[in-house]
This record gives sequence, C-alpha cells and structure tokens, in this order.
Amino acid sequence: MLYDSHWARGLARAIALDHPGRSKTGRALLGWARPRAAALGLAGKDMNRAALLAEDMAAAGREDENLVQANRLADALELADDERALLLLATALDRAPLTRSLVQLIETEGLDIEALASALTGVAPHAIRRAEVVRLDLVGRWSGKDGHVQLGLCWSFERLLDAPPGRHASLLDGLLGERQAARHTLADFPAQQREADLAVALLRGAIEQGARGINILIHGPPGTGKTELARTLAAAAGEPLHAVGEADRDGDEPARHERVAALRLALRTLEKRGRALLLFDEMEDLLGDTRIEQGGRVRGRAGSKLFVNRLLEDNVVPVIWTSNCIADADPAILRRFSLSIRMDFPGAAHSPAMLERVSAEEKVAVDPALAALAARAPEAASLFRVAARAAALAGDAESAGRFAGSVLGAMRGPTVEPRAPRAFDEALLCADTDLAALFAQLARDGAPADFSLLLTGPPGTGKTEAVQALARRLGRPLVVKRASDLMSKWVGQTERLIAAAFADARREGAMLFFDEVDSLLADRQHAAQSWEVSQVNELLIWMEEHPLPFAAATNHAAKLDPASARRFVFKVEMRPLDAARARRAFAHFFGREAPADLDRVGDLTLGDFAVVARQARFAGSLGDAALLERLRCERAARPATPQPIGFGRASAPARGE
Repeated sequence: MLYDSHWARGLARAIALDHPGRSKTGRALLGWARPRAAALGLAGKDMNRAALLAEDMAAAGREDENLVQANRLADALELADDERALLLLATALDRAPLTRSLVQLIETEGLDIEALASALTGVAPHAIRRAEVVRLDLVGRWSGKDGHVQLGLCWSFERLLDAPPGRHASLLDGLLGERQAARHTLADFPAQQREADLAVALLRGAIEQGARGINILIHGPPGTGKTELARTLAAAAGEPLHAVGEADRDGDEPARHERVAALRLALRTLEKRGRALLLFDEMEDLLGDTRIEQGGRVRGRAGSKLFVNRLLEDNVVPVIWTSNCIADADPAILRRFSLSIRMDFPGAAHSPAMLERVSAEEKVAVDPALAALAARAPEAASLFRVAARAAALAGDAESAGRFAGSVLGAMRGPTVEPRAPRAFDEALLCADTDLAALFAQLARDGAPADFSLLLTGPPGTGKTEAVQALARRLGRPLVVKRASDLMSKWVGQTERLIAAAFADARREGAMLFFDEVDSLLADRQHAAQSWEVSQVNELLIWMEEHPLPFAAATNHAAKLDPASARRFVFKVEMRPLDAARARRAFAHFFGREAPADLDRVGDLTLGDFAVVARQARFAGSLGDAALLERLRCERAARPATPQPIGFGRASAPARGE
C-alpha cells in the first residue's frame, strides 16, 4: 500500500471493471496504461483490459516517501483500516506521480471519484464526506468547476509533508503545532503568582487523571506577556506546549475554519496518546467579534456558539487560551473556563525588575529613560524588549527610551513630554480639616489600609495633589483612573472596567484614585437608563469590599448619589487658599516674598498660581503688580463655585480601628 503503483493499478482496475476496452473511457484508459506498463509492473505482458483486471500484480518501484509519511500518521492516529486506506489514496492522488497522472483521465471522463475510492478503500461513497480523515481536515473533498467531486489533501497534512527534514521533533509535533519553549520562571510574574500556582496544580492534576474540558484563559492588553506566561505555566507543570493553528499551509494568515481544524486535529491526535498541552493564542479568532446589545441581541458572531461551548467542554487535554479583550465574549462561554488569569502592564513596583531582566537577556545596559517612560505610561513596559534590541542594533545603549517613545506615540497618539516636576509643598493644601494630621493618622504603623477618601471642592484647590501626597505618605504606587478611562458605550463594559481597576490596584498593592467620580456616582434618582444605575451599584459594592486605600475627587459634589456619602470613610472639602497659604504659594511659585496687596485679592487657588506661573514663562520678568493682576483675572475666569454637598468635616475611621 505504500507504493505509487499499487494505487495507480487499483484505480485503473476499478475503472476497467466498469468500462469495456472498446468504450471511449476504456480506450482512454489503455492509452494511459501502455506507456506506463513498466512503472505499473506490467512489462512483458500484453497491455489490454485483462492485464489491468489481474489481481496478482506485484508492487513496482520503491516505496513512496509521502505514502510512508501518511502511513506513519495513520499509525499515530490509530486509524481504522478503511480510514487509513482513504488517507493513503488521497495522498497518492495528490503526491504520487503515477497515480496523479491518472487523475486527469478521471476528470476528463467525468468519472465518479467517490465510487472509485470506495472500491479501493471499502468506505461507502456516501460515507466519505463523514470519514474521520475528512472531518479532521486531513483529506479534502470538494466540487470542481464542472460539479464533479474531487479528493485530495488538506493544508494541515500538506504542511507536514512539505516541512524540511528535522523541522519537527516527531510526526505528532508536526500535527500539533510548534512546540513552545519557556524563557521565564513563575517568579517573573509576581502579580499573577496566586493564579499561576493554581494553574500549575490544575494542569498537573488534569494530565494525571485524564480530565476533559480543562481550559485556562489568560487575558489582558497586547504586550503584557500572556503567551510567555502560558509557556511558563506549561514548563512549570512539566508538560510540552504546542501552539495550534498559527499559520495556513503557505505560512500565511489562517482563516477561522483553518484554526478550528488545527485545534480539532491536535485534540484528536492527543486523545489516545501523548501528554501535552495546547495553546490557542488570540481566542478572538474563534469567538469572532461578538457583541451583545440591549435586548439580548447578538451582533457579529462568527460561527456557532454551541460549537464553541462543546469544544470547551469536551477537549481531551488542557488548552490554554489567550485573549486581548474578553469584554465582548459571551458569559456562557466564559463560564466554561476552569481558571481565568488577568495580565496587565507591570506596576511601578515590578517594572524596574522586568527592565533589569530584559536588559540582561538582550545583553544591553539598562536605559533609565525606559523606566521613566513606563512610570508615565505603563504600556511602555511591553516595549522593553523591542526597544532594548533596537538600541543594541543601533549601537547606542541610551537610545532605547527614544525607540520605545516613538512606538508608544503610535499606540497612544501624540503625547507631551512632561517637565521635571516641581517639588510640592504639602503645607499649601487648604481644606476643612487638618490634612497633615489626617494623613499622619492614615499612614501610621499598623493603621488599617481599607479606607476610602472623597475630596470635593472647586477646580484648582489641590484635590489631585492631596491624593498624591497621601500616596507618598503611605509608600504605595498611585493608580489614577478618570471617567474617560472607565466609561464605555458597550453595555456592561463600564462595570467590568470598574471591577478591573479595583482588581489591578489590589494586585499591585496600589492606592486607587478615581478623578471626576461624579460621572460614575451620579444620583440614581435621575437615571434614565438601567446601566446608569448598575454602574453606580458596581462602584459602591467595590468601595465596601476593597481592602486597600481608595480615593475619589469631584468638582460637583451635589451631583453624587446620596448613598455614596456613607460609603466614604473620610470626606474632605478642599478650599481656596487662606491669606497665609496664599503668601506661601506666591513664594513657592514665583520665588520671592509676596507683596502686601496679595491679601486683597483673596479666594485664590493653587490652580490660579500654577496657571500664572506658566504664563510668566512666556511674558518674561513680571513685577508684583502684573502678577497680582493676572491672579485676579484667573480668579474671575473660574466657573461659579458649586454648592457643597454638606458632608462636613473628615470623621474618624468607620472600619478597622
């Protein structure tokens, strides 16, 4: 069965049985056979119909290497005899020269290839389309332009046949997909340590017990190391990891059905043999761009939801899936995962260690500019390796920050390089309570960490500066989220972003700060849509459960939902500067003692001083009178001060004293 001549003679015999030698097809068949008599093993015999019908023909020539590979694959898949024969026949039709030369006659004469294949393999003509090798996309069955069915090989097997020698460690490796090598250890993923330990234990148990339906989801923004974590988990579990369906037969982008076929083939391959894990990168290719609109209508789904559900429930070996965004994934699909691990850009605590590791691996010096860039834009950490490699190739170790900055600009849009920050004087902060005493109370050794703080007051009164000062006192990184970072047009997405912000802060041990919180905590009595209520509920729940410091600020306290008052442990109203702080601010921003007339201006804020200080950079040297006039103008240009919500002074901690 591994000889080209075996399948060519088998096809010729099947044709001869149905077509007498005097028929048009019979004559064409003899015309094909006579010049190939030696190759067919019929040399020395009269080339007639009787010779083609003879059953005692010995194999001619050498074993065909493609047929040998197909037979090895049949062994690996433990195919039944008829399935094996169908795979070998399709291989001969596609790759064996003698058998392939008969295909043109079959097509020209309009012969039924399925009937001929049935005669050679024992698979009934109507059953070929349901044969396992066809369902696994090893053997292809399609209709030609003339409507006649054709048989051949699919890309998944052709890719294996065309691989250069030594490309794959084994035939199974070639079917499963490229084996993935880990470059890191679990210690390199400190923010995911708890989930990673769970994942390793799960993978080991699933392999040992042969459990079905084990799926691990790793999700997060691009460049956060999802694939690297998958490789590391497999290495820690002591099992090989194969990435499935990453290219088509030509090495180009695969279609959805090609990726699905590769996954099914890999799962079938591992069903009865081998210990391995599978990696399906970019899960969106399987799910499609699914969106659930109001009313429960589904838009944009590619493929069958039921098919995906069954695929997740029945996979015979664990599969690790990665996704850049699961916001649009159907909850019915997400609940079928055994474990979900969220990846994010490393926080301030972990970014330096990551930069050190990447620089050592790329054999370049650490560029401090890269660390500074990541401190301003966390997604810059995803560019560490590329930037370090580019700097090494450019021969300029100090250019890594510029390389990363150029790409970051493409990712985020044009950005403004921040100036060196001016040292801030916390004594300038003016509030309805003693902030220094409050901050000292919150930052003392052993103080509870689960407090929340609301800062209200007019623009420019220093709400953000106060939160930054508190974070410094606590020794925690500060995660700042604005309403624009959290609000989404997709139903349910705002709630997910709120939950993710709290989860990320907890993972990094950071203080979380929501600016413009009135957009998220608007009074529910005035809500016109159900999602306006649900996002308030979501935030209130997280505020109560969050174990770390949380702060929020608003210029419009009167717009907040009344229920938020009791959720904030501390309420502080930031105020314009009193006379003493105004004189101190003048010296801080302008570098000289305040004039006596400053006391007559009154009602100034830190924001007023900051704006005039920036104006002075362009106006040159300004005298005291000019500075005072500009301060008056800024005060007059401020919008009317919103009415306070009446929270009163900061109170003692409500929890954990």
